[in-house]
Amino acid sequence: MLVAAIMDVVTSNCDGLEKVCFKPALPGNAETRDIADVIEVIEEGGMHFDEPQRDEDDDDGGRGMRGIGIKILEGTTVLGLSRTSRLMKLGDTDDVGVESDRPTPKTLALLNKHDSSSSQALSSAVVPGANRSRIQELDQDGHAVMTGLMALERSVKWHGSLVARLLLEARDLPLNDSVSDWSSSLLSTVYQASKNYDIPLAWVALSAFLVSIERSPRAQEVVMDKGLQLIRDAAKRTTKHIEVQETLAKVLDMISTGDMRLSLEESQKWSGILLPWVFGKSSSDNARYSAIKILSCNLEDHGPSSIPISKGWLAVTLNEILGSSKTASAKRSPQPKNDKVKTQIDQSNILFAAQTANQLAGAVVNLAGKQLVTTTDETFPLLDLLFLEPTIKESQERYCI
Repeated sequence: MLVAAIMDVVTSNCDGLEKVCFKPALPGNAETRDIADVIEVIEEGGMHFDEPQRDEDDDDGGRGMRGIGIKILEGTTVLGLSRTSRLMKLGDTDDVGVESDRPTPKTLALLNKHDSSSSQALSSAVVPGANRSRIQELDQDGHAVMTGLMALERSVKWHGSLVARLLLEARDLPLNDSVSDWSSSLLSTVYQASKNYDIPLAWVALSAFLVSIERSPRAQEVVMDKGLQLIRDAAKRTTKHIEVQETLAKVLDMISTGDMRLSLEESQKWSGILLPWVFGKSSSDNARYSAIKILSCNLEDHGPSSIPISKGWLAVTLNEILGSSKTASAKRSPQPKNDKVKTQIDQSNILFAAQTANQLAGAVVNLAGKQLVTTTDETFPLLDLLFLEPTIKESQERYCI
């Protein structure tokens, strides 16, 4: 929970803080050594109590801040950590003061529940760049942030993810060697949060994950090598959340349409997710654009081997057109008698399109069946494609899926 201290530094002096639950306590002009102590607590789990060294510019004998206090709202636990050889008292009251010879940071507060609006309010536009530079300087290896990202407590992951995103968004700051590790941890959080249907946590981690792969080619390589299954699982569990789906589509677009491309097996696995992004009524234009771009690259890269995907794309396209035509016909007023011939032609075209869609669906199922013989249901890469309309009807009849 001590990662709240870093969050406190990052968000100090923010505008519009009345809109968020987390209130910063460490002042924007906090001394570098005090911020260093916060970093040390987060990385080490405590502070090293060395003998105080007198600073000529320090009028308190070099003792400095005597304690860092952390208070958990909705509870009474208070933790005190001291620079001196004396231990601070641990209190179980709602308000515990920290004795000091000079002003100290207020008790840090950490809420266990946040929503996505909080992360949006704490955007990089209102976060002082000086504080981010200090954190970057004091946590050059990125281990302190990584500690927050890997924490078991949900609220710590939430704050850690937001800290990581704000640091990564600072384009004027150099990247540290831990960014690829951050990226892997953030993706793991996205996966676990979506598995628990914790969309606020999934969203703040996903937004940081996106920036990490935007800035780090190494992070892209790691995700392409080990993270595609996690992204796919998260996509399946968040179909009702447009912003999450759009960001996942952007992530896949970014890592698979440039220098790196999806393998044939991965292309097949993703086809059952990409096509709903193209045709889904709730899909955003950005998600649709990314999906079409990825599908086009897959077909171009794998040629005849991607015929099941291309035929599936055509079948789904015809099925969507037919659905739209039937809806429009139902809303249309009755045709005059002199339009009877036109109506018959339209009906004939609809019937022909339906037959063509069914034939394409049958072809997809036939091609998939040849591949199914050599795989298991759990590893069958075209399984998600076969669950789409209109292929699902044919698949159920032949393979009982």
